[in-house]
Amino acid sequence: MSDLMEKKPKFERVPSKIQFPYTDMSDAIAVADGMLKGGGVALSRDQLAAAMGLAPGGGGFATKISTARIFGVLDAVGGKYQLTELGHEIIDAARQQDARVRAFLNVELYKRAYDEFRGKLLPPRPHGLEAAFINFGVTSKNVKAARLAFEKSARMAGFYPGGNEDRLVMPFGQAGPPPPAPDGQNPAQAPSADPVENPPPPPAQPVPALHRSILGMLEELPAPKTEWSKEDQADWLQALATMFQVIYKSDSKGSIRIEYSE
Repeated sequence: MSDLMEKKPKFERVPSKIQFPYTDMSDAIAVADGMLKGGGVALSRDQLAAAMGLAPGGGGFATKISTARIFGVLDAVGGKYQLTELGHEIIDAARQQDARVRAFLNVELYKRAYDEFRGKLLPPRPHGLEAAFINFGVTSKNVKAARLAFEKSARMAGFYPGGNEDRLVMPFGQAGPPPPAPDGQNPAQAPSADPVENPPPPPAQPVPALHRSILGMLEELPAPKTEWSKEDQADWLQALATMFQVIYKSDSKGSIRIEYSE
């Protein structure tokens, strides 16, 4: 009897040392949609749960709220929930892609992973990436959930261009058309003031739109005259070479390898 009455030892729950959601970005977007269905104004817990068709005291609702707040789309003010500016943007079709990128980088764990592996291969999944997350501060008990939410969120935010998931690449919009000439006139057709002495320049050749992955890589270049190690330069060039193999077709076999050597 004494054995049965003996108290079980208590295990201390060790929290993670870095912020991350237990579910992915789709839950944050679902909360933002629910807020919009509720009128887009500040809502109480019961009102938001009703708009989302969930029980206000349920674990599923609480998890979604936590995820939305971590991604930066929801605030709690005065006992009510309200959308942030980012929350309004993430459900706006005209602005949602940029908003998803910023929401992804709002998550401390995701920003740490992006900064750590920018221009580099991600560790192999699942064990390598989970080991990295544990090193960043995620507990081993929660690391699988953290990894799964990270990977789906990265896909939704466009950090895996072309389906290539071996590295994180900052998404970037396609280059737009060149601005029109004054008064809608084509510069190539503009009359010359003096066609004999000052012939017009030849028409400019159209510049092909670059793939957004390449534009994203160019966006990551450091500012001129700043410090940039040779090792990091080689990593950046290797990432670009790898991206070329994904984007462009080639009859040649093999791969391009760039290494720094002293």
